[in-house]
Parts: sequence; C-alpha cells; structure tokens
Amino acid sequence: MHLAEHKVIGYRYWLGGNVWEFEGPEGPVNVKIRPWMFTNNGDTCRAVALAHQGIMLQPSFLVGDDLAAGRLVEILSEYRSIELGIFAVYPTRKHVAPKVRALVNFLEETLSELEWR
Repeated sequence: MHLAEHKVIGYRYWLGGNVWEFEGPEGPVNVKIRPWMFTNNGDTCRAVALAHQGIMLQPSFLVGDDLAAGRLVEILSEYRSIELGIFAVYPTRKHVAPKVRALVNFLEETLSELEWR
C-alpha cells in the first residue's frame, strides 16, 4: 500500500496543499494525498492521530514527546519532510528597538539549542 492510499489527516495551512514533499534516499519525492479530513490546527491533527484515525505530517516539536513515549509511531523514517523556516519580522534593520533585538537574540539562541529531527 502506498502512502497516498492511507487514511490521511490533512493540515489546511500546509504550503504544498495536498502534496507532501520529502527528501528520500534516492532524492526528492512528492506524494499527492487525499485527506479524509482537514484541520487548521496541528494539535487537532495530533489528537486525531492519537485516536488512531490516520497518519499526519507534523513537526517534531509538536509530536516529539508522543514519538518518544510510543504513543505515535514514525513511518517512512528514511524520508525527511522539507524544512520550514521560522522568521522574526520587524519593520527595519536600522534602529532596532533594544527589546526587539533582545527577543531576536533569545529566539536565535533558544532555537539553535533544540534538537531538530
């Protein structure tokens, strides 16, 4: 059975729409999915998956504890989803307010220390 034939939980705000993009052992792979349900909330995707109602594509910060505890199971571990960036957006690089600079520095430090997988 192929991934596209599974019961998939769709995330409405996924940039690729109904196409999941992966980097696999032999290069890039795109899979067109047909979700049985859509949600605009990653926590809802997680809850539905925890209720054994399908598979999902969600970031490790949302499901990492569930994977470690065995509540969720990673499939296709040899395939990695595309990486999404996290951006701090502020009006100008000139004359950045000290509190904005402090926040950006804190985010850079904290996020760089996380183990991403």
